[in-house]
Amino acid sequence: MARLNLLLFLVTVALTVVAVIDCLVTDRDRVQHFPRNAWLALVVLCPVAGPIAWFRAGRTINTGPGAAGPALPTQAVPIGPDDDPEFLRMLAESIRNR
Repeated sequence: MARLNLLLFLVTVALTVVAVIDCLVTDRDRVQHFPRNAWLALVVLCPVAGPIAWFRAGRTINTGPGAAGPALPTQAVPIGPDDDPEFLRMLAESIRNR
């Protein structure tokens, strides 16, 4: 039982430390709903709910062209040749020309 309590304590401390560091390094224009100082107070005073709230609602996720992750396509890209209308048109033309 003591090991489980120690593990839960360490997970809580790690989550709080990661949330505080993330809150400090996040750009001011990406912080939402509260000022940064209020988020820091919430994260430190509520060690489980505070970090979860910060990661869920406290910051915006940057999905623009300079984002770290892959950019979402603006148009639907055909997955295979049978989904590509241009390929199907070309195939129909080649069958007609035989």
